[in-house]
Amino acid sequence: MTNPVTGPTSGNSRRPGDVRHPGSRRGSVLLDRADALLAQSVGAGGPADRFHSAYLAALRGAGAVLAAVEGPAAGRRRTRTRNAWVLMADAAPEFVNWADYFAGHSATRAAIEAGMSRTLTDLEADEFFVEVGRFLQAVEDHIGRGAGLDLRAS
Repeated sequence: MTNPVTGPTSGNSRRPGDVRHPGSRRGSVLLDRADALLAQSVGAGGPADRFHSAYLAALRGAGAVLAAVEGPAAGRRRTRTRNAWVLMADAAPEFVNWADYFAGHSATRAAIEAGMSRTLTDLEADEFFVEVGRFLQAVEDHIGRGAGLDLRAS
């Protein structure tokens, strides 16, 4: 199996609600928001709504990577781009494949937000959901919250 940080179709999907141990506080908060958005996407109406919620979850995951890499100074510096995928690829090269994958879906997100009628199938939305789950697992591993300890009560 390939290292889950390297990109799509590798690693395991996250399970929303898993208990993890603390890493970067800001990164953890963003990852928790990502988990909530991914869970929300399950109950969203059609495929476009599911895709959109999952995409927003991936953006929060990118924010968690940036927060972990940049530390407390994250967000204070001005950069030339505000594109999360470009920033993540620059700050954490091990996530470049994920950045490319999600950047490739940015036009779909923009079309959905603009109300354009792009046909998105259930299968496409479901596959995207799975990849976002894998990405969030890789993010969790990266920021140190997924070191393998199960802290849930038995």
